[in-house]
Amino acid sequence: MSAGLQGLPGRDVIVLAEQALLGALLVQPPTLTAVSGWVEPEHFYLPHHTSLYSAMCHLAKAGHPAVAEAHPTAEQGLEWVQQAIARGAEETPALTPTYAHALISTCPQPKHASAYGHMVLADHTRRTVTEHAARLGQAVRESRGSDTGMALVCSRADELADVLEQLTHRWRPHPGSLPRIETSAPSTQSEDIEGRVQDERVFLSAAANRPAVLTEVRAYLTAEDFADPVHQQLFRALAALDHRGGPIDPVIVVWEAQQRGVFARTTATPDDVLAICERSGADPAYWAARVIHHALLSTATDAATHIERLAANTTVTPHQLISASRRTLADLTAVRLRSRRARGEVAPRQSTEPRRRPLPVAPSHMPSRASSPRQPTSLSPSAPIARSSSRR
Repeated sequence: MSAGLQGLPGRDVIVLAEQALLGALLVQPPTLTAVSGWVEPEHFYLPHHTSLYSAMCHLAKAGHPAVAEAHPTAEQGLEWVQQAIARGAEETPALTPTYAHALISTCPQPKHASAYGHMVLADHTRRTVTEHAARLGQAVRESRGSDTGMALVCSRADELADVLEQLTHRWRPHPGSLPRIETSAPSTQSEDIEGRVQDERVFLSAAANRPAVLTEVRAYLTAEDFADPVHQQLFRALAALDHRGGPIDPVIVVWEAQQRGVFARTTATPDDVLAICERSGADPAYWAARVIHHALLSTATDAATHIERLAANTTVTPHQLISASRRTLADLTAVRLRSRRARGEVAPRQSTEPRRRPLPVAPSHMPSRASSPRQPTSLSPSAPIARSSSRR
């Protein structure tokens, strides 16, 4: 690294990329037209870089001759630098002619301005995803112990999904979109795990004594919604008994748990299961909603943490970050839909506009088509492919 680069403030890679881009735009003003359409002032990390780039964009829109002409004169170039620094210094006094000279002298290749611009945009994408993931995590922490806080969690999740949708259009897909990072482990330790396990226990007790509700509950509750591994196995046992349509009581649950190896794979004993399934007058549907409520908060926490870790991993490309984050949010959305069903709410419509279906392919009356009726009318996705009658 040259002495000039070492003397500039900040040694982070993104700072170097911003400095290289601004230096290229100062020494070759016409290159601004190649990046101004997709690099915005708010994409810069440092405030004085934002001010300087905003000043140059303003001068370009005003028709500055250094940008309008393909080969500006030395006088026009000097005027360009002076006016850009003067206008940027109105918002950020840190911009000085000395700093502008340092940016120009240390820019490796002004013709690589577009490459520097992509670096700036990539880091802004990473910071934007991190910010919205942190908001989601903060909403989860604020909503614990409050029934009204769930609306804030869902709102933050929707905001993150909208941001990812917008960023998708900026980065084209390419092969190898899977992130090169391991999925983080569940973070249930950060929540009130004792209260969550107690709610699970109350539900299992109520379900074992009022099994008629299990058929309805199984439509939205899954074993993965339980934090305690023993509770997961007991719910699977109850769900299996209900699915088979047989009788259900604490003794039968103990037998089913033994058949499933619960006592062999965990520290639970038959007495533990009997204690969990003790007589209860609680409403299973209410406590099932409580269980999935805890699961929703836990899933939101895991999603926010995982997306933040993805964004912090600089080996993950922007497209990989966006794709992996959207898959993570899809898991959260699935739990949200089941939570709405548990509360008896109707799932929101995805769109008020009807989906456009491909037009049906009319049968052709051309003689050449009629002679081979088994052949597909078209090889396009909108045309159904006829199946051979030999498979029937």
